[in-house]
Amino acid sequence: MVGRQGLTRDALVGAFRAAGADDPVSHLATGNVSFSFPGRTRALQLRVEDAIGEIIGRHEPVFIRTLGALQRGIAAEPFSGLPYDDVCERCVSFADASPEGLLLPMTTPRGDAVVFGAGAREVFSVTRRIDGRVGNPVRLIERALGRRVTTRNWNTVERIVRLHETG
Repeated sequence: MVGRQGLTRDALVGAFRAAGADDPVSHLATGNVSFSFPGRTRALQLRVEDAIGEIIGRHEPVFIRTLGALQRGIAAEPFSGLPYDDVCERCVSFADASPEGLLLPMTTPRGDAVVFGAGAREVFSVTRRIDGRVGNPVRLIERALGRRVTTRNWNTVERIVRLHETG
């Protein structure tokens, strides 16, 4: 979302700061923000969603994960032993609730995205290049869950965690 409809990196960081986050920092161009917060993140999340809504003119969900949760996700190696040899991207989709009930694996009609696993509040997928185009698992996941998710390349999650582990 950053860069569209007036949501700049500065505006996004400002929304987190105004909501009470300490030292918010934007990573990359996809709306990833790291911050400290002494309280419960649900209240912060709602305030940030309201601030973003004021900027872009509609509700946009915010998904917050702790550094510890991301570290545990990486340690679990959800992409090890994949039965696919033509993976283009490894993806994680963050949800606001448990994705229980998904019948996995799920594949897009073109076969260019495969959803293969789920965690507590995340869904794991891979994309493949078919006829020169890379797939996108988002619509498939959102339809199956009946709610919005945000999806990141797993490499992005790994990079952000490494930034915090190395200071």
